[in-house]
Amino acid sequence: MSDYTLQPIGDRHLTDIERIEQTVHIAPWSKTQLAPAQGCFDHHYALISQDDQIIGYFYARCIAGEAELLNLAVDRPFQGKGVAHQLLTLLKKTLVAAGAKTLWLEVRQSNYGARALYQKQGFELISHRAGYYSCPDGTTEDALVMRYQISSSHVL
Repeated sequence: MSDYTLQPIGDRHLTDIERIEQTVHIAPWSKTQLAPAQGCFDHHYALISQDDQIIGYFYARCIAGEAELLNLAVDRPFQGKGVAHQLLTLLKKTLVAAGAKTLWLEVRQSNYGARALYQKQGFELISHRAGYYSCPDGTTEDALVMRYQISSSHVL
C-alpha cells in the first residue's frame, strides 16, 4: 500500500469525490455537503489517492474531545484492499492531534462490510437508532452507534 497518497481535501477534488459518493452510498451527500467547510477548525477531511486517482476519503469533526466520523467512502474497485483501514488509521492520528478522546459513528445496520471493518478497528457497539437512515424506496433503516476510545498508543 505504499503507492497510496494521503492528502487534505480541496475544492478541486469535489467532482471525483462526488462520483465516488454517488456510487457507494445509498443516500449520498450532495456536492454542497461534500465541500470542505472554510475556516472550521473542528472539521477534518482527507483523501487517499493512487496514481493521481482519488480512491477514498473521510469527513469528521472534533469538538471538546468528542469526535464523530461523518462520512467515509472507498471507490468500489478498491474496496477490500486495506484503503478504509488506512483512512481510519489516518483519522485516528488526526484526532489524537486534535485532542479527541472518543470517536463516534453511525453505520447502516445492513452495511456488513463497514461494520466488520469498524469492529476489527476496535469500535464497540453502543446502541441502535431506529429509523435513522432514509432509503430510496421511502422506508428507513436502523443505525448502529459505535464508539472507539482513542489512545495515542493505539494509533501512533
